[in-house]
Amino acid sequence: MSKVSAFFLKKYLRSPRREWLRFDSLFMVIGIIISVATLTVAHSIFEGYETVLKRTILGVNSHIYFFNPGEDNLREAEISEIQDYLQTQPEFFSSARIIMTQVMAVVDNRIEGCLLRGIEWQRADLPTLYRQYVFQGDPDLDMPGSTVIGYRLARELNVDVGDTIKLVSPINTRITPLGMKPREEKFKIVGLYRSGMYEYDSKYVFLDLDDAAAFTGNDDSYSMLEVRLNESAIEKADYLAWNWERFFNTDSYRFQISSWIDFNGSLFSLLKLEKWVIFIILSFLILIASFNVVSSVSTSILEKRKELGIMKAFGTSEKLLKMIFLGKIMIVSAFAVISGILLGILLSLAISRQTFFLLKADVYFLENINVRFYPESLLLIIGVALLIVFLAALIPLRRITELGVTDILRKK
Repeated sequence: MSKVSAFFLKKYLRSPRREWLRFDSLFMVIGIIISVATLTVAHSIFEGYETVLKRTILGVNSHIYFFNPGEDNLREAEISEIQDYLQTQPEFFSSARIIMTQVMAVVDNRIEGCLLRGIEWQRADLPTLYRQYVFQGDPDLDMPGSTVIGYRLARELNVDVGDTIKLVSPINTRITPLGMKPREEKFKIVGLYRSGMYEYDSKYVFLDLDDAAAFTGNDDSYSMLEVRLNESAIEKADYLAWNWERFFNTDSYRFQISSWIDFNGSLFSLLKLEKWVIFIILSFLILIASFNVVSSVSTSILEKRKELGIMKAFGTSEKLLKMIFLGKIMIVSAFAVISGILLGILLSLAISRQTFFLLKADVYFLENINVRFYPESLLLIIGVALLIVFLAALIPLRRITELGVTDILRKK
């Protein structure tokens, strides 16, 4: 039976009449190519956005944070206690102290609200990718009064590397003979910071940890301790945070421990939901294109009804006849689906490299359109497309069963 099927499939592909180049067959192929390409482009953009957003968030932020649950900061003794415990944990990679506070950046008549971060910039194992994101100037904050700021903030303030800005902290006031006065100090910009995330590039001001402590008036206390995990433990950061919090807070609620999933988990859950909703919706394009499959197979059966009658008269089973037609349609459909995948990849790459249309970074977090192609996602698209075509082709094949041999042979 397989040899007979292979013979007719070979005849179909090599036929001088080129049956597979008929208008209805071409229309079917073009429809499948366009629908599969559309699905590939949409899915790759969602995959790219999700991947780059996650990578950027994990580069700017740490994986786990230790806070004081009250208004007080973490003391040095508490930091040492936490770090001693973390050293015993196999998932632990590094930790660093952080001072954070809200300040205002002032240049001439321009004022912008921003977030001051005092960091241990000299650490080689800093939990964030601070050094990698300083794209202009110097990431080193070794000179007193030096700062690195987000490039969007620098654009708003109309300053560049080498210029000076004044930081004002209404939260950290000091008592003077004239009353309460906000802390203010001038800093020289030594570098510009670009992570790709609008919120950070337009708000962050980095200082050396000691400079930040002097500016905020913090004495031997820190806003938080940030922790970086091994790569294999990143996805279970929420479980580790919960487990460590249970360890430290056995007798009293001493530390608040949060993970990056606590802050961003809902965002990625929404992205994943949107990605698969779009996948399902765009799969209906393939379903619509499969209507042409029904039409093409039905037309082919009607045109070959005499040949089918003769083959039936010689004892050819209906199962074999259906396999022949199904094999023909699946070969052409597989070619169309693969072509659609390749076209979708090319279109996706073109979209990612164009600069005419960019995302609004203040809305979508990222400015550039990014695409990613994962083999499992491409195989899923191919599988779904071929399954839809296969199910659509089964509908007109029932006509073969309805064809009567005597009725066919009597007609001229």
